[in-house]
Amino acid sequence: MDVRLLGEVEVYSAGRPLDVGTPQQQVVLAVLVVNARRPVAMEALVDRVWGYDPPADPRPALYAHLSRIRGLLRQTTAPDGGAAGRVERRQAGYVLEIDPELVDLHRFRRLVEQDDDRPGDDEARATALAEALDLWRGEPLAGLPGEWAAQVRASWHQRRLDALVRWAQAEFRLGRPSAVISAVPDLTTEYPLAEPLECVLIRSLHAAGRGAEALDRYGVVRRRLAEELGTGPGEELRTLYRTVLAGDRPPPGPPPVTHHRPDPAPTTDGASVIRASVVASVGAPPRTGDTIRRRALLATLAAVVLPVATTSAYALRRDGCDREHGDGPPAVSVERAWELFATAEAFDQEGKAHEARAAVVAAVWVSEELIELAPDRTAPALAPAVLRTLGRAGVDFGISRSALLGRLGDPVRTPYPAISQAILLRGWRFTAPVFLDAVVRNYERTPGPTSPRNLADVHTDTLKAAVLESTRTRHGTRITEFDQLLAPRTP
Repeated sequence: MDVRLLGEVEVYSAGRPLDVGTPQQQVVLAVLVVNARRPVAMEALVDRVWGYDPPADPRPALYAHLSRIRGLLRQTTAPDGGAAGRVERRQAGYVLEIDPELVDLHRFRRLVEQDDDRPGDDEARATALAEALDLWRGEPLAGLPGEWAAQVRASWHQRRLDALVRWAQAEFRLGRPSAVISAVPDLTTEYPLAEPLECVLIRSLHAAGRGAEALDRYGVVRRRLAEELGTGPGEELRTLYRTVLAGDRPPPGPPPVTHHRPDPAPTTDGASVIRASVVASVGAPPRTGDTIRRRALLATLAAVVLPVATTSAYALRRDGCDREHGDGPPAVSVERAWELFATAEAFDQEGKAHEARAAVVAAVWVSEELIELAPDRTAPALAPAVLRTLGRAGVDFGISRSALLGRLGDPVRTPYPAISQAILLRGWRFTAPVFLDAVVRNYERTPGPTSPRNLADVHTDTLKAAVLESTRTRHGTRITEFDQLLAPRTP
């Protein structure tokens, strides 16, 4: 069996392609495959397939998709003669039981992690990264609709870009600049604003005695950054340019970097986030009416720093720490989340509602990942930014600020972080008074749903009813429909 997500969604058994169904069914399959061996709640499946506009009762359609996926998996064969994969219903949700080695995405992750397990061995590093990069067949999840697919697609593009840069740097350190010169120019057409990729290409051209081409390449990159982002090259690229201009020996380039090391401190003006967002998505096919910059912001701000958070998770596992009991990710990941919240506020002030919402979504996904890794350390650090963002969404509070921050910083014992994330992720902006403490109280009083401790456990319908009831009980409003509470979205 071979499951492929790094391109069109495909499933092969004994070399034979199987019918993966409609685009919606492929989204359900992709969600289960991405989360292989981990439960996915029904609510999360609904969000992934329909986003913020699900049908009145999506369950029958989901059950039908799951039934067809089970039928698809029964056509696969494992070495023991049984099916190579199966979907199980558990208390926490649906789980796809499958060997991750049968999935190209998970093989890609393993090979990239394997690169970090060989410090100082550039030959093994280059081989592992080349094998990982060869798994890419085109645009990931090609043709699948929806915001989840766009976010995941952008996140994988960023991971691919990181792997490309590290492969090229390893080849350069091995004294093989010709390999870089041969492969990287085609890749820079997919990622035309990726400065680290351009750095290793310019360094390789210089090492090969092609200084004029290296200088010309720098000029192309400088113009492109100015036109697309309104900024100039970074310090590393400028230093390299001066070296090439002076005719000095090419610098050796950066040493191998593993994911145990924190990234450099982010800038405070949000420019690095925007630049990384554009880099991660410029390879995506354009949609009608979209400019590259607008498409990049909307499609990728929501996922641009997910690789930082998930890479931290990998580092914890390699150190023998469990996701739920590790010491937590590097502090820079929390700083990246803060930077996204600040970027959203800057977009708000500029009246760019779409971009602001995309940045908030990005910050929420990163926050969820960080809180899952180390709740005691990350949730309190993120609480002030969450509270400030809630305020811009029209959410107030009836308890003291210090008490509220304490509850937002305690995802283990309170539902405040999960419910706050759900409100922000859905992009709601309220025109009538909505108090967070009243919403939480109403949600917990609702028969049926348990008090949520993570985003996947928050039921949208229950949350809407809790918000609506909070405006009635506290302020006596006559609003009867949830949508009447919301400010109209900018087209």
